[in-house]
Amino acid sequence: MTHAKKTTCMQSSADTKARMVLIVDSDELHRTYHTMVLQRFEYCVRAAAKAEEALQMIDDAVPALVITELDLPGMSGLDLLARIQQDPRTARIPVVALAANRDHATEIRCLRAGFSAYLGTPAGVEDLYRTIQTATEPVRRSSPRVHAKIPILVNNVPLDCVEGECASVISEHGMYIRTLKPHPPNSRVDVRIDLEGRTIAAGAVVLYSHRSGEGPFGEPGMGIKFAEIAPQDQEFLRRYINNELAPH
Repeated sequence: MTHAKKTTCMQSSADTKARMVLIVDSDELHRTYHTMVLQRFEYCVRAAAKAEEALQMIDDAVPALVITELDLPGMSGLDLLARIQQDPRTARIPVVALAANRDHATEIRCLRAGFSAYLGTPAGVEDLYRTIQTATEPVRRSSPRVHAKIPILVNNVPLDCVEGECASVISEHGMYIRTLKPHPPNSRVDVRIDLEGRTIAAGAVVLYSHRSGEGPFGEPGMGIKFAEIAPQDQEFLRRYINNELAPH
């Protein structure tokens, strides 16, 4: 018998509940792949190989989202959806269907049955990210992001990497720059990073600034949004981020 896995969540209990995702998939490789991708999206992930195991986990802790394979041994993914919908405690949980052989007729059947979305398996990084954002996040991020430690120049001045000043979170649309001297919101800055042998230069707008202990990362710095960036550089960032998020 394949035993379900439980991950360790580092968030507070309230935040953990809000960001807990349950994966139900009889294919161990796909289950592991989706678990690792979701963990890199900073979700708390629980995983089960069978619907019966999933129901036990849901009874123990109600997740924010369930992602289930349709063709499960014993109780199917459709049956699992019906059980979730029948319980008043869980009826509002969004459930996403996974299918190895994705086709239009099956997608229509799943959406009519009450699934929130329908994905091929294994799901692509961007498809999985956007589906979960749509289903669970009140304020959706436009694109995936990764934590990093990338040397950066701001207005042609290199930040002090020895002191930990760097691009610490990056997406294709912007980044969080850890710096002891952030620029004020709405100011314009020019940034330049060297990433995997490529130099990327962009004009940006400062969205917000934080002192130490403030903001989502607890780091002094500023969040910027790219205002001018070459399309090929933005595409390079998108590929870099997807590669970093995908399990290796």
